[in-house]
Amino acid sequence: MKKLKAGFIGFMPFGASMDETFKVLEKYAAIGYKGVEMGDMFLRNGDPDENLARLKDLGMEPLCTSLPMGKPDLSAVPEIVERARKLGVHRAACMGSTMRIHEIGMRVLEHFPTYDESMEELEGLENMAKALKKEGIDVTFHNHETEFLTFYNGEAWFDLMVKNSEDLKFELDTGWAMYGHRDPVKVMDLLGDRLAALHLKDYMEGNVPRKSRALPGMDGTKLYQFNTPHNFPNLCAPGAGKLPVYDILEKAQQMGLDYAIIEQDFQKILSQEEAVLLAYLVMKETGFVE
Repeated sequence: MKKLKAGFIGFMPFGASMDETFKVLEKYAAIGYKGVEMGDMFLRNGDPDENLARLKDLGMEPLCTSLPMGKPDLSAVPEIVERARKLGVHRAACMGSTMRIHEIGMRVLEHFPTYDESMEELEGLENMAKALKKEGIDVTFHNHETEFLTFYNGEAWFDLMVKNSEDLKFELDTGWAMYGHRDPVKVMDLLGDRLAALHLKDYMEGNVPRKSRALPGMDGTKLYQFNTPHNFPNLCAPGAGKLPVYDILEKAQQMGLDYAIIEQDFQKILSQEEAVLLAYLVMKETGFVE
């Protein structure tokens, strides 16, 4: 049974020059990382062909492109296909920010979405997934905790998303799933072959107060502004907290996934490079990651 490769999202000096970015990538490649999930940054900054050649020389590859922010729009399909072809990837990730339920969780919206509003948004994602499937590209939805903590008629919205879609696939953030009181391994079983990618995010006991602020996008632009103070989980380097890393990676290997992708929304004590190293060593020590 083949081992998983190590990938990451985040952990980068966003807004830096590509030369500075590649200095960081060189360090991560030396540790053992093979995949970078923020593929679009190699197309937006500098010469795309040169960037992708430099990445390949490091023994690394982009893992996905992304859906545009906001409501799914089929008119964006040609652009998404073009980016995916340029990157050589077969996945377009939706980071959850198109869904009003996620924005409620981030305290951006005051009006809680109705069941019909949420179903309309899901239909938009499913239509996007159907359109891109014809081009050989999977649309993958990245969850947060709110999909597990929001219920309609007694069912969690995440479960309703799975039940009411066919072509939409999922990029399971295991840390957010656990923070939403779900066993991530059982969610992996629930998804089966619709699990296309896996994020490992970790946290310790307690919460961290977060003041109102704007989150930066991967291209340096503002994604959204928190309107009210609220708490985040006490995030820590993947492998340092409560996440059952061994069980998750064992299941991922059994399911034939290619990558274990680490993520951490903000640093606790360690620097980004220290957290990346710790996460890799923990994953490698399980025996499931090369």
